[in-house]
Amino acid sequence: MLDLGRIATLRAVLAHGSFSAAAAQLHLTQPAVSRQVAQLERSLGAVLVRRTRQGVLPTEAGRVLLAHADVIAVQVERAEAELRELRGLSRGTVRLGSFLSALVHLSAEAGALLDRRHPGLVLVDTLVDRGAALDGLRSGELDLALVFEHDFEPAAPAPGVEVRPLFADPLRVLVPPGHRLAGSGPVAVADLAGETWIWAHEGSAARRVDLVLARAGLRPPLLLAGRGDEPFEAQALVAAGKGIALTHELTVLVSGHALVSLPLADVPGERTVQAAVLPGPRAAAVDAAWRALLEVGAARRATVRNG
Repeated sequence: MLDLGRIATLRAVLAHGSFSAAAAQLHLTQPAVSRQVAQLERSLGAVLVRRTRQGVLPTEAGRVLLAHADVIAVQVERAEAELRELRGLSRGTVRLGSFLSALVHLSAEAGALLDRRHPGLVLVDTLVDRGAALDGLRSGELDLALVFEHDFEPAAPAPGVEVRPLFADPLRVLVPPGHRLAGSGPVAVADLAGETWIWAHEGSAARRVDLVLARAGLRPPLLLAGRGDEPFEAQALVAAGKGIALTHELTVLVSGHALVSLPLADVPGERTVQAAVLPGPRAAAVDAAWRALLEVGAARRATVRNG
């Protein structure tokens, strides 16, 4: 393998035409410079320089190596400059994995913070569920993640990952603007007994509805729509007057003119939104994005507490 230090010494010798001048530039002794060039020649099995009355000149092998050495030196300088930029937060990319409503709201808010403070940093978001997010952190495919945990379904431990709670995302019932309960404030589940409930085919959203209805002893008409943890199809159906739906505050994406979001008086359900990262020292860009996520979470936590 080529020794970059010895190659730099050779470049200095040939640039100045003498071992002594190169030694002065490199703050080395003349014997040390001669020794490095000799070691480089032995490692390559080729004579690289020859001494003449005009000074030290390259052999053919020396000219070939010098041409490559110049390219290598340029690349090394570029690498050093890029590393300086990364340390100084003037550039960098942070890979964030998040669930859909976090991607829409939280990562956008964190990205806006980063853009104001460090315009060269870019937050690249990927849509993933909790399991894929934690696996992505462990494998190095992600730098940060936004995940959530339901109060009625505690998540399994996440070994090797630091999971930080950001805020509680409360349960809400969605009704259309003209609904009889639209302006009534907190409602009880019993007040919704005669309503058609929009229920997902599967996922944690469906399990949440099952739990609420079972605890209230209700068996209302059901309209199947959507799948997974955040079935947004339900919001469009509520806006169209087809029924009511349970969701979380962060998940409401349809315009407020088309939906009314009401707290439930007798169901204290919530999910905890969390930020996740590998423990230990972090790159400067990742640390800046992590702090932005924590700040966004603190702002959301204050909003929920005051609202």
